[in-house]
Formats: sequence, structure tokens, C-alpha cells
Amino acid sequence: GNNHIDDPRVKIPALYEAMKQTEADWNFMTTAQAELKGRQVNIAQGRALGGSSAINAHVFVPPSKTVIDAWETLGNPGWNWDTMKPYYTKVYSLKPLQPELREHLGIDWMGEDKDIPAGPIQLSYTGSLKDPIPRSWIETFKGLGYHMTGDPFSGNPMGAFSCLASISMDTKERSYAATAYYAPVADRKNLHVVTGLSVDKILFKKTETKLRATGVQFQRNGDIVTVKARKEVILAAGSLQSPKMLEISGIGAAELLRSHGIDIEIDNPYVGENLQDHIVCGIGFETEDYVNTLDDLIRQDPKAIEAAMGEYLQSKTGPLTSLGLASYAYLPVVEFLSDDGKSVLEKLLDAYATSTTTPANPAARLYHDIAKSILESKDEASGSFLAVAAQNISPADPDLKDAPVGPVPGKFITLGAMLSQPLSRGSVHIKSSNPNEKPTIDPRFLTHPLDIEVLARHVQYLEVIAEAHPFRKLLKEGGRRSGPQSPLGDLKAAKEYVRKSGISMWHPTSTCSMLPRDKGGVVDEKLVVYGTDNLRVVDASVIPLTPRANVQSTVYAVAERAADLIKAEHGLVGA
Repeated sequence: GNNHIDDPRVKIPALYEAMKQTEADWNFMTTAQAELKGRQVNIAQGRALGGSSAINAHVFVPPSKTVIDAWETLGNPGWNWDTMKPYYTKVYSLKPLQPELREHLGIDWMGEDKDIPAGPIQLSYTGSLKDPIPRSWIETFKGLGYHMTGDPFSGNPMGAFSCLASISMDTKERSYAATAYYAPVADRKNLHVVTGLSVDKILFKKTETKLRATGVQFQRNGDIVTVKARKEVILAAGSLQSPKMLEISGIGAAELLRSHGIDIEIDNPYVGENLQDHIVCGIGFETEDYVNTLDDLIRQDPKAIEAAMGEYLQSKTGPLTSLGLASYAYLPVVEFLSDDGKSVLEKLLDAYATSTTTPANPAARLYHDIAKSILESKDEASGSFLAVAAQNISPADPDLKDAPVGPVPGKFITLGAMLSQPLSRGSVHIKSSNPNEKPTIDPRFLTHPLDIEVLARHVQYLEVIAEAHPFRKLLKEGGRRSGPQSPLGDLKAAKEYVRKSGISMWHPTSTCSMLPRDKGGVVDEKLVVYGTDNLRVVDASVIPLTPRANVQSTVYAVAERAADLIKAEHGLVGA
């Protein structure tokens, strides 16, 4: 990809949708998903300097101590909450808010004397005093018994909170890897960043004990160019491309490589396996007329776009300063907390205890036990909930004639439920030896039967939120839904709606998992590829268990720790 650092589509927060299916988006499509009515699902991934941080939806949510500690439980010494918490803090900056805005957003924990992090990624709260959604969201969850009172980044976030966005409070522009990490050091004489090139493969030579990466081969203006590595090669192509580059370069399942005529350097059948992704399902509820939403912009109304652009350029205010998402919540399956619900959960866990066990997923039992402990706890979240001031554009209902396929008239708030810890595992693999051909992506959404049981119950809870006080005051009584199939009468109906409307949140992880080799690992706890002595992977693909929600904060934290590991390896600590 190219450098889009001055591209207004990247800089202006609400224009992130305009980057989809452009030269800055790989625009991946999955294989047909059997449990989603045979639908293919789009997965946008950044094809630009800064990767997906250049085109994502800005959401910067806190991690879970339980999930991060599970990384160590899975066999990665030193990768735990105590180690990682400082790296999360190191990533971002956040300025104090005025007391009235803190109260409106329900941010009880941020006082005037609170130590505020001062990292490179500039964060802000995009909710405003004029927006009734954040306050209604917080008050509604207080009534439901799920209001978050402490610092969300404490490691134990539970309940509703106003979420941060990677948008600078000062400039009202996207803050991302290219502006925060690259731009300040772009003039360094020992740093050369080359964009817009197609990488062919990683080059190796064999030593007595391991494989050594000697450089990278790529194409420039039709010529083959080789760059030699004196110390290391670091692969950071993302969860859908890093395994592809390993396989193209001869590291992967021997049978697959042989079938495409690729010389086998290292036989590792776990490359490209263990793909994890969050599936989300939303319902758009029609709002009262006084609620400001982004629906006019989604419908690309010329007058609305002109007015919004004029306001943004003149004063850096208005609807273009955010994507309309300021409210989040982490929740357990509320149904499972009652005595009857606990009995139902116990039966489900027993029935599906070993259904993920496959040769490609030798850590299946460990993953199941982690999920079990989360589902059984009232203090752990298995679902992430969000409110967006705009309608969701649901996939067309294959069973409903004349189902809408685009934005509908009206103003809506979309409530969404995301499956935080899916047990379904997918894969991504090469189709050929051509490095320019997109890989085959199969997330296998909902193929683990527990996933649909959990997500459908979370989706049912969206109706509870919509009907609760005071949130219901924002919605028109008897108002429309943005998708005609969304009224959920019972669990069966909720499952059907998930299968018809569920989509990817574009959070693929774990395809080059940091795990012990015999548990499905591709890299070790220093992020070095097994069988090599100087090839590392540093991106979301190494995460062994996906975070609870949006992965942005965790990817940055992993990269910060990776930087320290690399410096320590070469005696550069403190440099």
C-alpha cells in the first residue's frame, strides 16, 4: 500500500467508510460460510502505510486481565497482565475532560488529579453534551445493574462505559500508526520506508541448526529487487497476509506447499490455522426526531454531506468528527446467571466440551476451559455491546422477498452485540505460489455450537436494552427496524437472525499464534518463527487468544512489547 497520511478520507474520522473497497483496502472476502446461510463475508484490511490503523473505525477499548493472563496459561511465559499493562498505557495519550462532560459520559474514574498516559496515539471521547445517547446508555445500564465505575483500563472492565476513539482531541483527525509512530521519525537517516511494492518472498539460508532469514525479495517497476538483512527480518503483514508470506516462502504445511510447487523450508501445519474473529449482529431502532444521527451521511445525501464538510473545515466540529460510536458495554450472558440459566449452561458446556478438537487445533481443550470459566462467571464478559448513531446495513435476507440491501429512510440507533470469545476456529492459506493472489479465508463462523448459543442470547438482550429506561425515550414508540427480519420472538428466532445478519467485525487474529510448538504454535514467546533464528512476526496474527472486543489497543501493546524484546536481543535496551 501507499502513504495516505495526507488523504482526507483517512484524516477525517467519519469518512472511514469511504476507504472501503478502495486502493487502501485489501477488500478480502471469506469463503461461503455454512452457518451463515452460505454467505460470503467481507473483511476490510488496510492496504496503506499504517495498515488497518489507517482505515479502521477508531474504536479503542480496554483489554481484559483474564484474557491477557490466559496467554500465559496457554504456554507463553511472561505474557500476562502484569507484564502487558504498562505497554497498553505506553501506547496512548488522553487529555482531561471538563467536569460536566465527564458527568455526561459517565466517566467517574477520571478526576483532575488522575495520572493521564502520554503515549503517541492521541485518544479522545467523541461523545458531546449535545448527544443524548451516551448519558442515556450509562443511566440505562445503571438501572440494569451493569455500570462500570472504575478505570476501564484497570484490567477488570465490566458493564457500560463511554469508549475512546483514536481521534486527536486537538485536530479532530485520525491518530494512527503512520502519524503517531512513523511521522515523528521519518527523517531519521537510518530509516527507509518504501511503499507501494509487492513482496515476493522471504529469503533464507540453512545453518547447522536453524533457518536464517537473509533478506526479502520484492518487485519494483517490473524488476526483482533483493534487500539483505544483517540482523532480523520482521514480518508484519497482518493476520490474513503474514501466514501467506510464510507459506509462499516455504514455511507451512508440507502437503500444501508441495501441492503448489513451493520448496519446503520448515514443515509447520499450524501456519494459517487458529483464525479467530469477532462476529457481530445489530438491530437498527428508529429514533425520535430530535436525536442526531449519521443516517443522512450514510445515504450520501448531497446537502447533508456539504453541510457537514463545511462545518468540519471551518471549525472541526459536527458529524464528521466521529463515526457515531461513543457507547460500549461488556456483559455476561445475563440468562446464565439465574439458577435455571446455570443449569442450561452446564448442559451446553458438557454437550460441546470436545467439539473443537482437531489436528489443526491441539489446544482446543485449553481454549474450551478458558471459555468455560468466562461463561460461568458473573464478573466476566462473553459479549461486547455497542450503540451507533446510525442504521446498520444488514445483509439481504435470502429468505425474504424484496429485503432492503442498502440504507433505508429515517433516523436510527443501531444496537450491536459481538461474540467476545468465539470458540470457532478458521484458517487462511495460499491458493497458489503467486504472491499477488489473495489467500483463501475461511473463518468458519459459528461452527462451534456454543458460539451460536451465546451470541443469540446476547442479541436477544439488545431488545432488553432498547426497552429499558431511559434509553427507550430515544426511540420512537412502535418505530421501525432498519432490518425487517429483526424482531426476535424467542431463542430460535434470534439464532436465525444471527445466521442471516451476522458479519465480521474485521478483527482477525491468531493465524501465526504465539503458542508452544506442540500446541499449535508458529512463533515462540519472543515472537520468533519456530525453526528460524532471526525471523519474527509482529502483528495481530501472533495473538494466541483474541481480545474481548476491538483489537486496536492490543495490537499496539503487543508491538510495543515486541520492540523491547528486539532491543533486548541486540543490546539496545534504553536506546
